[in-house]
Amino acid sequence: MRVWKRIVAMILLVTMVGTGVSSMFEYKIEAASTGEELRQHLLDLQSQLTKLNQQLVDAKNGVKEAQVKKNTYASRVSIVKEQIETLKVSIEQKADELAKKQEELDNKIEEHDQTYELFKSRLRAMYMTNDVSTLSLILGSKSFSEFLVAAETQSRISKHDTDLVEKLETEAQIIEAEGKLIQAELDSLEEDMGVLEDKYAELARLYQEANNELSAAKAYQEATQDDYDAIINDLQATQNEWNALMGSGMTDYVGGYYAWPTPGYSYITSGFGWRTLYGRPNYHTGIDIAGSGIYGSPVIASNTGRVVRVRYYTTGYGYHVMIDHGSNNWTVYAHLSAISVNEGDWVAQGQTVGFVGSTGNSTGPHLHFEIRIDGTAQNPLNYVSRG
Repeated sequence: MRVWKRIVAMILLVTMVGTGVSSMFEYKIEAASTGEELRQHLLDLQSQLTKLNQQLVDAKNGVKEAQVKKNTYASRVSIVKEQIETLKVSIEQKADELAKKQEELDNKIEEHDQTYELFKSRLRAMYMTNDVSTLSLILGSKSFSEFLVAAETQSRISKHDTDLVEKLETEAQIIEAEGKLIQAELDSLEEDMGVLEDKYAELARLYQEANNELSAAKAYQEATQDDYDAIINDLQATQNEWNALMGSGMTDYVGGYYAWPTPGYSYITSGFGWRTLYGRPNYHTGIDIAGSGIYGSPVIASNTGRVVRVRYYTTGYGYHVMIDHGSNNWTVYAHLSAISVNEGDWVAQGQTVGFVGSTGNSTGPHLHFEIRIDGTAQNPLNYVSRG
């Protein structure tokens, strides 16, 4: 509030020299109030922007995760579908094999039945004409030895018929057993088909859920992006109003205290003053602030002031910002990954000016922070409390 009291005092001084104390006092109090509102609005917008930036990162990660999930289920559905198609071919082949085996069995049974009927007919005929046949054999034989040969032949014919029937029965039993084996294999394949179809249905359901999650994640990302863009537009408009209100000059020190530039991170990896760098003595004109996960975290203006330098160097300080706080008081923020202000901008204390990075001559993510007074670098820890 000291800076605003200073602005109000200056405005009141000019006003009293001008057209009167009472009316202009009310006007300038209103202007200062408007300035304070703009300052607070800038801080609020920066806070919202930081949150939305993280939400946007989370939303994008959510879309990526949902896309990976959808692709995973799509791949698994495709694999199971191919397995089902392959199994269908196996079932068709096994069914054809079973049909052929059944046809073979039917033919063998028919052959058996026909042979058996002929055999039975022959036995009946032999039974009915047993005496005649025996008499014919005796009368037709020229000798007893011939009779024996004829009788043996008839006996062999009868035995051949019996053996043939038994052979057909054995073959039929073998074919039937093979058919049962094929049927068992077919039943097993159809059971596997049932399992695969259930698996396919479950994966298809999970794929649809993943697809819905992806759609929701994309919708959330778009909505967050819209909010982010709206905050950016509002921030730019507010920044323009702030710049116009603060004017173009920067003379007196804004006053107040210096704030720690990296909220949430206070570990100092390299202090102010002499040090050894790359094996040589080196005078460090600031402090280096680092910490786990610091990369990409916000860097805030340590005090209110005007941005007098924005540079995107690939060496030295890398991406860096310099802010003039009046009366030759300056702060420097170096090795940034991104910068969120422009030269000429008035920034409020606590407003984000960039994000921690490792650009320029840097061995890892950190913020190089300087405080300069009358052109001379000072130990920042004499002016700002850690954290």
